[in-house]
Amino acid sequence: MNGVFVFLFAGIWSAGVLFMDLRTAGELWRQFETSHYPVTMGTVTFSQITSHHTSKGGTTYGVDIRYHYVVDDHPFDGSRFRYMSMSTSSDYEWATVTVNKHPVSSQIPVYFNPSDPTDAVLSPDLSGSDLFTVLFLMPFNLVMIGFWIGIGGWLRDRIFNPVAGGVKIIVEGPQTRIRLPQYGALAWGMLATGALSFASIFVVGFASGFRPSMLTALLTLIVVIGSGAGIYVWQWRKIQSGDDDLVLDETSTTIALPETYGRKQRVMVNRSEIEKLTVEVIEHRGSKGGVSYSYAPALWLRRNENVETQKLADWGDRKKAETFAEWLRQRLNLSERAGVIE
Repeated sequence: MNGVFVFLFAGIWSAGVLFMDLRTAGELWRQFETSHYPVTMGTVTFSQITSHHTSKGGTTYGVDIRYHYVVDDHPFDGSRFRYMSMSTSSDYEWATVTVNKHPVSSQIPVYFNPSDPTDAVLSPDLSGSDLFTVLFLMPFNLVMIGFWIGIGGWLRDRIFNPVAGGVKIIVEGPQTRIRLPQYGALAWGMLATGALSFASIFVVGFASGFRPSMLTALLTLIVVIGSGAGIYVWQWRKIQSGDDDLVLDETSTTIALPETYGRKQRVMVNRSEIEKLTVEVIEHRGSKGGVSYSYAPALWLRRNENVETQKLADWGDRKKAETFAEWLRQRLNLSERAGVIE
């Protein structure tokens, strides 16, 4: 039931995000094309500030400027300021300045589409607010991508039933390395990019009335994407170094636990100390009362009459956790089958 809910939610979320993406991409392209539009002089027929009260009690401002212009002796009336609908709302100061620059009866340049003179704007070229729209949509797109990566992995595991739940296994002679990073490189990179783009909405957006300069918006976009890429590379190199590998050696009586889940360095475990391997069910309660579960394969060790557990992984996919635990149990020659601790 939870899987069906996730799939439906991902579909609804993706439909909304893709709609906004396509709309924004179309507007960006049309706004870019205005740099090549011919210009004619027009007359302002109406000019005022517009306001919109948000659901959280705030107010955003825009402009309603209408104008009359003539192309090849044919009269036209227009009301579009820019194609970018998300970039026209701003602070009161910007709206006031814009309306004051376009008083009724004033003569203004009008940029029109040469293939359709009825299509015209007053503000041509791309601006910083246009690029800022890309930053605004980035967290929503990353959440969408994360949903489908997770769903894709879930479907892969059930269709192909990979060995050990699909974890990466590297065999080097008598040594077997099982790659068990606590967080993948892609997850780190996407999380960092999403967090930085979200933060930029408040830091850069509110500071500029959501109308930053082109340079500011471009530098912000470069910093966000570059930082996300840098963190991805950092985590990828850490994973490739093998620090997060569970190491089994057929010629040794010990196994090496990865440097994850609180282990600051490798922990060497004697095979004779391993009592059992279980999958622990961990309950996670959200701030609004929602409950989710993750499944953690863990080794139970007896050392000096004391029993301790060493977590190896923590996944949201129960089947993956149980399949991995069963595979590892066989490799460690544990006679007891994987238990599930609720």
